[in-house]
Amino acid sequence: MIKIFNINYKKNSFLSEKQFLLQKKIYHNSLIELNNFLFKKNIIFKNKFELIDILNDLSEFDKNYFSNILGIYLNHDYFFKNICFNKNFCFGEIYNKIIKTYNNYENFKFNFIKNFENFNGWGWLVYNNNRLCMIKTYENNNPLFSIDLGGFNSVPLICIDLHEHSYYLDYLNNKNQYLYNFLENINWYEIENRFQNLILNN
Repeated sequence: MIKIFNINYKKNSFLSEKQFLLQKKIYHNSLIELNNFLFKKNIIFKNKFELIDILNDLSEFDKNYFSNILGIYLNHDYFFKNICFNKNFCFGEIYNKIIKTYNNYENFKFNFIKNFENFNGWGWLVYNNNRLCMIKTYENNNPLFSIDLGGFNSVPLICIDLHEHSYYLDYLNNKNQYLYNFLENINWYEIENRFQNLILNN
């Protein structure tokens, strides 16, 4: 059984408690649906990333259904783990890689906002072929998925939910402000940990 990542709400400049709880409910419901499917199909696994490989063993109908609920769960799991409710600063190897890729941190922020301000889906900073890339996935696809399942065979580092339900209570039509505030509330300790694990495993 997969367990939910329990993040406690604190008053912050990014999300109101009402907006936060709406997001968390979607995350929680996807987990219930995912665990029900795994139990019904008697699927045994050691960690959640093994579930991506299991997709190839399912019927076409089950594959479409399972990839959707798995994507909802994984994407929200990445999202909640990479936000925090207090400002901290980019540092470490991920900072060095961002500077090497975008010349400076302000360019990174500018590109992040411009890439995602008019998109409805999920926005990602991923690592692929030793490069940082900003990519978009539609509906509930995850970058770890294969290309035929709407993924990119890429490792996610930063994830932002860009569906209207993720910001409309707090930002109405001001998605730019949502993106800006997200960048101010990234948990860079988590992102650095993801990047370090990626380096160690390659």
